[in-house]
Amino acid sequence: MNFYQEIKDSVLWDFRLEDEFKGERHNGYAFVVDVCDKKPRLALYMMKDRLSKTQTLQDNQQPPEEIMVRAVEEQGGNLNLDNLYNISGELRSWVEKNLL
Repeated sequence: MNFYQEIKDSVLWDFRLEDEFKGERHNGYAFVVDVCDKKPRLALYMMKDRLSKTQTLQDNQQPPEEIMVRAVEEQGGNLNLDNLYNISGELRSWVEKNLL
């Protein structure tokens, strides 16, 4: 069993970055798009009681770039601004099919 299969039940699919520090904090994992130096990368966002951190997935675990670009643009973002973005439904489907 690989790491992603181990955490499958701990993925918080309804997690939204903009709501992280509002209300009750949940422990678990979420997938996000991390834009850095004009390049979108799929990352795992880990949440604990007093800690949040991201880890970019390895190159061989990255979805097609155009899916991530669409996810960023759907949220009004662009690749010129380094930021974290929520995943889209299309990206969620890719993760479920290819990683979990």
